Amino acid sequence: MRSRSTLARVLGAVLSMCLVAGLGGCRVGAGSECLTDSDCKQGLVCVHKSKVADGRTYPDKWGKCADDLDQDGIGSDGDYTGSSFDNRCGVHVEFHPDTGIETVYASVISNCDDNCGDVYNTTILSTFGCSAKDVCCPISDAEKVKAESFHQCHDVTDQIDACSACLSGATGGSPLPSICYLNIDNAGGVDLDEHGCIHCRPLRNRISCTKDEDGVDPCATDSRLVQPACSGRWSCDTDLSICTFSPKPFEDVDQDGYVVLFQLDKDWDGVGDQCDNCPEAANGIECRNPNFAYRCDTNGDGETSPQEIEKYGDQRNSDGDMWGNACDLCPDVADNDNRDLDSDGDANPCDPDDDGDSICDPGQHHWTCTGNDNCQEIPNPDQQDMDFDGKGNACDADVDGDEVREDGDGSGVKGDKPCNRITGPCCENPPCCENPLCCEDPDLEECENDIQCRECDDNCPGLSNWGQLDSDNDGLGDACDPD
Repeated sequence: MRSRSTLARVLGAVLSMCLVAGLGGCRVGAGSECLTDSDCKQGLVCVHKSKVADGRTYPDKWGKCADDLDQDGIGSDGDYTGSSFDNRCGVHVEFHPDTGIETVYASVISNCDDNCGDVYNTTILSTFGCSAKDVCCPISDAEKVKAESFHQCHDVTDQIDACSACLSGATGGSPLPSICYLNIDNAGGVDLDEHGCIHCRPLRNRISCTKDEDGVDPCATDSRLVQPACSGRWSCDTDLSICTFSPKPFEDVDQDGYVVLFQLDKDWDGVGDQCDNCPEAANGIECRNPNFAYRCDTNGDGETSPQEIEKYGDQRNSDGDMWGNACDLCPDVADNDNRDLDSDGDANPCDPDDDGDSICDPGQHHWTCTGNDNCQEIPNPDQQDMDFDGKGNACDADVDGDEVREDGDGSGVKGDKPCNRITGPCCENPPCCENPLCCEDPDLEECENDIQCRECDDNCPGLSNWGQLDSDNDGLGDACDPD
């Protein structure tokens, strides 16, 4: 077998001859080694894997020719078998809100076919670990001084508080989990258990925080927070105003030292989540694969019939909207709104009664409902409308029609900031009257266009009192205050 250097010389010589002779046919095909895209046949590109060195990621000098239209580092025929769907990449993972745990059911990560051939959907696989500089890493102080922040401690131990991302507890010794596939939302990073071990779920223990004028972060030393058993730190998120934990990720590499890439496919149908028109209902190319067709059993009878494959497989989409037949709750109506407010099996665009209160949506007529709903998305069978403005009380921000909203400050809690025209809140600089007489009797005719209270809550909800006077400043307007 030729060495790589010998192969490079031979390939370089051949390419030089091809360029001199002007023979385009000398370009190499899929799976062949290459230096640049120009070494590959037309329609192919030179895909380079990456390696990590000194804390940085570098593309390998040599790559392989592949059909990688989306340039995400995984070719359509990533295993170079001649088929782009015999071994689709994918990680089948689910997040369970009831337990807050991320479960990985299956994964195909390397030497596989791109599951979104036209959409960039590749993510670098990161593992949680400890730095060689961490106190828990069992190396000498002299070695720790020499170590860089990107050097990982590869200690494996069955001590629960030792330098591992997390230990399973039941079996011991094996770090668990090593990764979190799903993105954590803005709930404050990942969660830690009582041992400082990472769990793949949003943070539940919320500690409020603010940085002082000098920028001192109180989260770093807060005794209420579990300290991590691995690299990572607590810090104050100034946008969320809570302490958030950020673990230190290390890029995962395979046995040859190359950075590992992965693509999510929650429903495990061979089509990646970012290009799947039903990301949680199997309806992809794998429905035709006898080994995986069971995933496309839409009626739950334990068998996937040819009719089911014909109707739902291959991303079937009869109405041409963004939802495939397998998950489209309005399969004959082209509409990207697939919400089903009342959970009756019909999405709002084809549901004559969106909120399920037996009052028909405006303009709809159906035997299951009557009338003309004045709150289309909030159930209100009584249809009460105190101020006769066409909006039912259930969905009217100003029930009594006095132009002061019940939740005027937008806090989500009605009455937590009652208006007061004299002392405020009501306007920026109380008292809130351009005409001084209006602070004594806002019902005067000349007060009709005077200052209107804003950014505060109606102090007499359910009773129209435009003036918002509260003489005794008890939170109840004069119009509804029995005292």
